[in-house]
Amino acid sequence: MPTDAVEALLALAQAHALVARSLEVQGLSFAELRLLLALRAGQPAGRRPTELARELQLTPSGVTRALLPLEKRGIVERERDPGDARASQVRLTPAGAALLDDAVAPAGERAAKLVRRLSIGQTKQLQRLLEEIGR
Repeated sequence: MPTDAVEALLALAQAHALVARSLEVQGLSFAELRLLLALRAGQPAGRRPTELARELQLTPSGVTRALLPLEKRGIVERERDPGDARASQVRLTPAGAALLDDAVAPAGERAAKLVRRLSIGQTKQLQRLLEEIGR
């Protein structure tokens, strides 16, 4: 018999799956959308993959694997970090920035639809609770 904590986290996992499916927009998966939004926060200088990994709770190799198809599609570009020749910086290309701009509004509309049954207070409480779990 699962504990209350396990049941709560199973419900969270189910909700995550629904969110991930619902927020696939402009040919971007939910994971790619998260990654691009994190990259946009680091514009124009770009961000190190290790920094992205920490922020997104991914492994550095997971970030590298996620970036490769985005690079091939011309959505992101990677350059040597001027401060550390062993590291790289990743940034959105102009085409990637335009794609992300086009994806944000439909993603926001779909997100609003997912939480439509919650009050504003409940939505803020949900965010606080999820942030607390993520610490």
